[in-house]
Amino acid sequence: MEGLQRNVSREQLAQANFRDAVVVLGYWRSGTTLLHELLCLDSRYTYPTTHACMNPHHFLFSEASALAQQGSSAQRPMDEMEVRPGSPQEDEFALLSLGARTPYEALIAPQILPEALKLTDPRDLSEGDRKRWREVFLSFLAGVSVRGAGKPVILKSPTHGARVSTLQELLPDARYILILRDPMTNFESVVRMWRKMFETYALCPIPDDDTIREAVLADRPRFEAKLASDTADLPDNRFATLTYESLVANPLGVIEQLYRRLELGDFATVRDALAAETQQRSGYRAKGQLPSEQWRDRISKEWAPILSQHANLLGT
Repeated sequence: MEGLQRNVSREQLAQANFRDAVVVLGYWRSGTTLLHELLCLDSRYTYPTTHACMNPHHFLFSEASALAQQGSSAQRPMDEMEVRPGSPQEDEFALLSLGARTPYEALIAPQILPEALKLTDPRDLSEGDRKRWREVFLSFLAGVSVRGAGKPVILKSPTHGARVSTLQELLPDARYILILRDPMTNFESVVRMWRKMFETYALCPIPDDDTIREAVLADRPRFEAKLASDTADLPDNRFATLTYESLVANPLGVIEQLYRRLELGDFATVRDALAAETQQRSGYRAKGQLPSEQWRDRISKEWAPILSQHANLLGT
């Protein structure tokens, strides 16, 4: 089906727009979904929908029918947020379905999570897998561009934070927005996310929570090192950082600042839609809990540089 979609749409795909993309960065459970969905309210941009990401082999044929059924919806396993066929979605799910190497391979086989998390950066893959990753990413993105009439694309996947170097090569003029949340208070939320995703998708036995905690504990420093290295030289009008707490407290003000700094267009065009959406979401409260004392001690020791850096950025 993927080959049929590619062949039938060959001329349109050749006109895909890879310029002026916006990429939301941030570790899992840092508020990337909220930021992505708010940014995608701007009709001057397009984005991968849930239908496209879950059906990447045929979405150019089937999406119109799926979006016509907007009454259908589901809840995300980790936080019960509503997801519809037309909701903005992580392109990582499409990469998994299309055969690119990705940490989401662990969704099917949870016991490989520690090793799967090392698949985030294409630079760490074999030459063949790296080439395949780039081809799959660009092919899917071309379809998203065609579906969006050539508008610039807004992407979001937590995995993108560890592959900015590759994205810079593939997406000329992309802007990057990093959203931060306190790693200590976010730790258990990430563990819960993996467990809930495993319960939904796994075909193999699910590891206990402490095994998941060990994987997250080891992964975060690797992720942060790649993110810091890859974004260090980005100019001010191509990279911005914000906190989840500031976004929740003042969504219009924070996003208006992003528009001004990153030159995303006239903010007035999208202000009313943002105001209506944030009002509708005002009753939502993110779930969270601190790790046990034992795990707090380990996090404090093994993530000391990360916690210090985030404390400075978060103003705590």
